Amino acid sequence: MRTGLLCALLALSVGCGKDGPFATIDSPTPAVSDNPNIQPLAYPQLYVDQDLPQYPGAILTDLGRQTTSLRDGLKLVAVSNDSIDLIIQFFVLEMEKRGWSYDKVKRERLELLQDPPAGLIEFTKGKLRFTVQALKIEGDQTEIKINFLED
Repeated sequence: MRTGLLCALLALSVGCGKDGPFATIDSPTPAVSDNPNIQPLAYPQLYVDQDLPQYPGAILTDLGRQTTSLRDGLKLVAVSNDSIDLIIQFFVLEMEKRGWSYDKVKRERLELLQDPPAGLIEFTKGKLRFTVQALKIEGDQTEIKINFLED
């Protein structure tokens, strides 16, 4: 019994794909449903083709009403057990690596708030806009809302 449990825990902890400053994040997969028949969603091909970051350890729970047009915009929702600050920091680093910009002054002002209930940041690159909002939900879980569109 203990051997089986140990093997299951080991299997869950291998292959998270985290690197750099996020290599030490210990984020167990959040429990998003008591129904074992529900499978996590996959990121839409349009999102993947744009080389946009996927938060490590988060489970995608909603894809919005459409996933094929930047004009109409993509809306994604994921769940993580990480803090709001860690999630926003991840997206800042990843989007900067990909050549996106954001309002650094506005971001610095938001960082001054003590234990905010939500985090929000908007990135731009040409006509593209990518917004991330992180909100604390039940327990230790954080909901990550992503909007991606072309102006």
